Amino acid sequence: MNSLHTYCQRRQHVMIETARSNSVLLSVRICLNSAAFVHLVVVALVLLNVDMSTDNDPNVRVYTIVRWLLLTIWFNFVFLTYYPICIYCDWMERNGRWEDERARVLRKIRDVVMTSILLPTTLYCDTLFWRTWNNDRALIAPVGIFAYLPHWTHHSLHTISGVLVILDLIMVPRKRPPSILPGAIVTTIFTSVYTATVAVSYANGIVVYAVLNMFSRFQVWLLILMSYLELYFFYTLQWCLIDIVWGKKTEMKNEAKKF
Repeated sequence: MNSLHTYCQRRQHVMIETARSNSVLLSVRICLNSAAFVHLVVVALVLLNVDMSTDNDPNVRVYTIVRWLLLTIWFNFVFLTYYPICIYCDWMERNGRWEDERARVLRKIRDVVMTSILLPTTLYCDTLFWRTWNNDRALIAPVGIFAYLPHWTHHSLHTISGVLVILDLIMVPRKRPPSILPGAIVTTIFTSVYTATVAVSYANGIVVYAVLNMFSRFQVWLLILMSYLELYFFYTLQWCLIDIVWGKKTEMKNEAKKF
């Protein structure tokens, strides 16, 4: 029994806690997440209907396969699961079922997915995309690909996504856990799985990002290192912003009531 109690205490020590929200904030979040989900489905349907398989350039044709390996696609697939979970949790809370066991489990999943995967990955990908886009689009992909994509889809995938994660950060009353290391480990695992996928694809002749054929091996390793550091930066920064928006541990419940 003592060991079980100790285990539970340790789990509590690292879990992200979320305070209750009032009905107005819950309604706003439900509407926002519903709109975000519909928007993402529309974007997905538009992009799925883009056919590059008949292009004269083989580097463009191969993107019919490569697009499934892009980091943007990965985190947007996660969003397609995340939004329904958010809507369900907020709906249950709005109907007075905060203590429902399923809702409690899904809230924990929601918070880990947002803070460890979606927020750092989305902000990293969005900022990197626009920095590269404004300097040299050929570093992202063969330029011929962009002729197939409506310009508004770039903002849907790389601007709206960033705005939505920031809104989530300031609208969901979370608090910094005593240790942010477990969440950083989740970020590392997700990033490492993705990096390994890109590396295996490259070894099999599938170049996910054009920059891999332009950089030297040293530059590629440096890019990987900088990517990890930038992801950790965004992961850590969010907890500083959460402290500012929602206050420290002892202040959180009072702050949540204001909303």
